[in-house]
Amino acid sequence: MGKSQHIQGLKGTKFSQQLRGVNLEQVLVVAIDAAKLHQKALICNYFGDVIEKPFFFSVSQSGMKILYDAIETAIRDTGAVRLFLGIEATGHYYEDIVRQMAMHGYHVQILNAYTTSEERASALSWCKTDDLDLVAIAHALRNNKATESRLAEGLQRQLRTLTRARRSEIRKRSTLRMEIRTLLDIVWREYQGFAEHQNGRARKIKVFSDLWGKASLFFMEHYPHPALVLQLGEDGLRKLSVQHNLKLRTTAIRKLLHIAKESLAPDEQTLRPELMLLHMKLQDLRAFDVKIATLDREIESLLLQTDGRLLLTVPGLGVSTASELYSEIGNVSDYQHAGQLIKKAGTNPIVKQTGGSAGSYRKISKQGNSHLRYVTYLAGRSLCLHNEDLKPFYERLKSRGKHERAIFVAMGNKMLKIAFAMLRDTQPFHSSMPSYRLLQEINKKLTFNCMVTSSPA
Repeated sequence: MGKSQHIQGLKGTKFSQQLRGVNLEQVLVVAIDAAKLHQKALICNYFGDVIEKPFFFSVSQSGMKILYDAIETAIRDTGAVRLFLGIEATGHYYEDIVRQMAMHGYHVQILNAYTTSEERASALSWCKTDDLDLVAIAHALRNNKATESRLAEGLQRQLRTLTRARRSEIRKRSTLRMEIRTLLDIVWREYQGFAEHQNGRARKIKVFSDLWGKASLFFMEHYPHPALVLQLGEDGLRKLSVQHNLKLRTTAIRKLLHIAKESLAPDEQTLRPELMLLHMKLQDLRAFDVKIATLDREIESLLLQTDGRLLLTVPGLGVSTASELYSEIGNVSDYQHAGQLIKKAGTNPIVKQTGGSAGSYRKISKQGNSHLRYVTYLAGRSLCLHNEDLKPFYERLKSRGKHERAIFVAMGNKMLKIAFAMLRDTQPFHSSMPSYRLLQEINKKLTFNCMVTSSPA
């Protein structure tokens, strides 16, 4: 609960201060249920007496005026001195309403959809209607169950949009790559690697060090069948390598010819459907690569214009991870301490304690922002592998027998604490690495922008 003596901590203290000494009949509660087309609102006082029955409004100039007029009329008729507005975080539909109302001077609190669900269940109602949702939202506001988080704005909002889009495109590309691998298994299974037996043991030999590199993709697209490669021969492959700058080594050429000779693949006519699909999916893959590169370029440019660039001073954090972390954290001024960020990510452990026992820490809660939770885990994993300053923390948890995934989460939580302090104080990461080495590391991370020549601080 922090330094507050209220049972709801600092949040409860702030809420009670707004109500203390006020006639509760002059406290208005405005519940808003967001939807794609038809939004609905309810206005009542603190005791639950309905001032304005549920009414529809649209997210437009005229529709929002209906809402504003209803609120102003209720304030005038009741002489209200306090106003609590709340809206359920339904997809992205609530954002325009919150943004528009903020521009008109209204502070709208945002409720987790799970909160309203629990409010309906507490009333022993398993029905779900717009009116029941409004009642649940009003109850949650009266019980101070709303969050105080604001919508992301400016460059931070742009970064959040682009980093989430990038993550989505990366996942789609990964799925596409698996589909291509499956087709390759049918067309030419040894292309992805073949087994070599030595001393009674088998080991995998790769033809190309990077299956998604320039040379490999070139052959997938233009010479996907072993018969086509055999027609070229060793001299033909060398000429092709020079002509298209594929940089094929002699060992790669010979391995390619070896698997072509040994292949039991059906003839091209039999594999015509698979070859056609492979060609189409390779075209899709190029499109994904272009989209992701475009997003990377824009994300890097935006990050360098924000305080989030400070996160690049942390060895082990790349541009994409730093951008995601910064955008999902949001405005650090909204938080009193880093523990609130950990809870927002849902990476805080569930504590079970009763009967005076010491209690135990269970699995993480997984409540809160799933995007922040994902990047917290990702950052923790990267730091465990690539950050020498934080390596002792990793080694200490490992020596205590902690599972590797649990260590990654713990390291991610540690990174949230570090990021909170860095962004709050606008200070870079204090690394044992010499300054010139740190600048070199940052320059390696940057792909599209000018090199860093001075301290990020």
